[in-house]
Amino acid sequence: MRSAKRSPLSNVPGSVQIDEKILAFLRELPKVELHAHLNGCLNINSIRELAATVYGKETDEFLMLSKRFLTFKKGANLDDCFEKFSFVHDLTASKVGLQRATELVIRDFAKDNVIYLELRTTPKSNANMSRRDYLQTVLECISRARSRYSMKVKLLPSINRGEPVSVSEETVALSVDFCKLYPDIIVGIDFSGNPNKGNFEEFMPALTLARKHGLMLAIHCAEIPNRSEIKQMLMFGMSRCGHGTYLTSADYAYMKQHNIAVECCLTSNIKSGTVESLQYHHIKRLIEAEVPRVLCTDDSGVFDTTLSNEFYLATEAFGLTQTQCIDLTMEAIDHAFASCEEKQNLKIQLDAFISQMTVKDNRVHKTKRYIEKKTCE
Repeated sequence: MRSAKRSPLSNVPGSVQIDEKILAFLRELPKVELHAHLNGCLNINSIRELAATVYGKETDEFLMLSKRFLTFKKGANLDDCFEKFSFVHDLTASKVGLQRATELVIRDFAKDNVIYLELRTTPKSNANMSRRDYLQTVLECISRARSRYSMKVKLLPSINRGEPVSVSEETVALSVDFCKLYPDIIVGIDFSGNPNKGNFEEFMPALTLARKHGLMLAIHCAEIPNRSEIKQMLMFGMSRCGHGTYLTSADYAYMKQHNIAVECCLTSNIKSGTVESLQYHHIKRLIEAEVPRVLCTDDSGVFDTTLSNEFYLATEAFGLTQTQCIDLTMEAIDHAFASCEEKQNLKIQLDAFISQMTVKDNRVHKTKRYIEKKTCE
């Protein structure tokens, strides 16, 4: 897998040396991914495989478009990032392409030793399929791939704030219907899209309906400094917060009090221009304030990263130890939209990994005892 072997420090100016021992540990660590958009998680090699499925061959034009998909100019912003998705959307505009894309994304996360994955995707309607067809295709593919790769995969249908409210209402209605058929796969709703578009208040009735039917809410919040919207979102409530870049210290206290985890995506925030550099990433403040937080990739293909690489960046920039990386994984399990039994099984897998570690210091043993004592809430 190309992105797994690529230097995780390629986006950090001034970084030249890789600690291969730490990187090896992180690649072996069983990981939990809670913030991954399906169409944004196709890495360059998988895109080429997808193109071969959809078009039958790779043309020079396609190879050029693939390269541009991963290229970020200096000073890129969120709008530039969202423009890139149209390229992948064309590849997944048919059932065949969508099915293959879903398979490839799950395969690539499995290669990075992700044992639990929550995928997000906005149901799309075009000449080839309806939004119902779109969701059905993704769900069927997840059902097959989960057993093949021995990993738990969940789905959060996404509401795109840049689309009409009527589309969000249809997305929630479809999610509620499919949740009856796939109760162990559809576990929540994602609210996302370009934060410069749409009015959150207009989508609140659809989100309220989803919550009424037992679906968890993962809301992209505080991606941009829109203070009135941030307050509105926090008052409305959420199960997890996507990005949280512009949350204040008062917001941190609220998140801590209500046990709302912030989904931190280091490379994504840097490349999209919402964070100046890794050293200034807000995960440092979240750690200091003891706010619930998890490490995620967001769009691992678009931003050319892996979850292992995101952990490595955190160890380099903020001095996270192996034990702290294990604790972050434990925290991700606790905040996953998984069942009580699934969380316990994930902790057992993580505990088995710890037991097999060759270096057993007191900190590792302390983490192991914590796992053994942790009860299912």
